[in-house]
Amino acid sequence: KQWYQRRVAITAGGNTVGPCEREGRKKIVTEVRAGDRLKVGWTSNNHAGGWVRLALVPDGQHKVYEHFEKNVLKIVCYGHDERKGRTSYGDCIHPCNARKGCEYMANKYDGNRYDTTIKIPYNLAEGVYILQYMSAMSAHKTFYYSCARLKIVGGEPSLPCKRTGLAPVAHGCMAGTAVPLTKYEQNTKMGDFCFSPKGLGDQDADMSRVPINPECDPRITCQLSVNSKQCMSEDNKMKDIVDSWDPKQTCKGEIVPPPEPTCSDGIKNNGEQMVDCGGPECEKCFEEPTEPVDTRIYKSLDYTQKQWEDGNINIRAVVTVSKDANDWRYTMFFTKAVDIRTFWGCKIISHNDFKTIWTFGPQHWTKKIKPGQVIQLGFNGKFEADGEYPECVTKNFRAYDPDAY
Repeated sequence: KQWYQRRVAITAGGNTVGPCEREGRKKIVTEVRAGDRLKVGWTSNNHAGGWVRLALVPDGQHKVYEHFEKNVLKIVCYGHDERKGRTSYGDCIHPCNARKGCEYMANKYDGNRYDTTIKIPYNLAEGVYILQYMSAMSAHKTFYYSCARLKIVGGEPSLPCKRTGLAPVAHGCMAGTAVPLTKYEQNTKMGDFCFSPKGLGDQDADMSRVPINPECDPRITCQLSVNSKQCMSEDNKMKDIVDSWDPKQTCKGEIVPPPEPTCSDGIKNNGEQMVDCGGPECEKCFEEPTEPVDTRIYKSLDYTQKQWEDGNINIRAVVTVSKDANDWRYTMFFTKAVDIRTFWGCKIISHNDFKTIWTFGPQHWTKKIKPGQVIQLGFNGKFEADGEYPECVTKNFRAYDPDAY
């Protein structure tokens, strides 16, 4: 297969042999300058979940796996369709909400749209370099490899930038179901790259800066989609990508950085758990229930949870009582929405709007409890099958006094 890159998009193809696919007769080379930001993308191919490892080595060193392993730029999310109900079983319908041409990733928390940007290091000697993509997306058990040629000019090789340790990993990636992140990191280190003209620097410190190739559109074509009609109906601009070896859009006007995401813009972005709440920057979407130790009325609370890729969940809780109480409440706090549909040994009292905090009370025959009594509770429910399982991070079982609330 030919190496296919212009204005850079790693867009399709590749192989499972590596470290690069076989190069065609025509060697396509993209010229960049030290310090440039470059949009790099890949097609979803109807898959979701996993990571992408990007590495950079001089031409001539690209036929040895170990050279790429010791020169990793960063590890980013492969991508998944974050829209509600659009991803399940590690699949989505191409283009899976992938970022289109004339747009680019400007925020480190917006990394699930099948692209990223990289910064060309300042300390590389002028010459041709090979950018490698490596990913085991969705349920694939083997890595796919693809490469692209860059001609880098304007570097200063005398800059000292010795690095140790692993390359940075993007925030908020949905895991693949077959290959864990540790396999991407195995035997690797971050390359000795300078991302500042004065020294080490941070690869993504200026991520909001417009890349030199914003027109790049790695979605390529709706012919890759399992539902091409839906693909076209969502964005008729797909038809404007006329060259699959050089996929791009014609951008109108000047490309400017998108507005900084906020916790009040009405959009699920910035690493948020839900719209405008949760994640590393915004306030929690809910108040976490608390239970001081001195108010506990149980000796033990044994919690078991089973969940499946189709979004079904089964929960059991066995509580051994340690104090008398005339009434009680049992609360569970989940990291993502759970729709509890059936339950036994209790009755539902309330849940919050996000369905992340659920509170249950007793049936009439278990309302009054005594030390040594065992209360058995069970729950069945559903959650969004996007590859991420809900975790019950807090549970409490407490006495309930209606006069105190």
